[in-house]
Amino acid sequence: MLSTNSFHEMLVTQARNILTTMKDLKWIAGKKGRDRGALIERFTANTHSFNVYTYANEGVKNSKEIQTFKENIVLYSNEFNVARFDFDGEVDEERVQALYEEVLTAYNDMVIALGYDKEIVNPSRF
Repeated sequence: MLSTNSFHEMLVTQARNILTTMKDLKWIAGKKGRDRGALIERFTANTHSFNVYTYANEGVKNSKEIQTFKENIVLYSNEFNVARFDFDGEVDEERVQALYEEVLTAYNDMVIALGYDKEIVNPSRF
């Protein structure tokens, strides 16, 4: 993949921000109210930033691993659509958990492809 190390570092850092927000959101997925709404907003903002970075570099934009990570993020995000517009909307917590694990796997594949093996997360502990 053609890109500078600092750009990759920034991309990995932003992806890690997404994971951290996802972890918080996973724990509060079944709770209704404004706190969940605030986490959804933070998750959406982190995802947007990551997407902007991916369009800044042709090699990154065309990376299969990055596209897979982004696709998994969209699936995870879609589970919260009902709660985006209704603070009391029901979220399928089991589906959120399953998608969370898929995102972590895709993240690990992505950081390996970028050469940041040290950033791999353990899905059972993250």
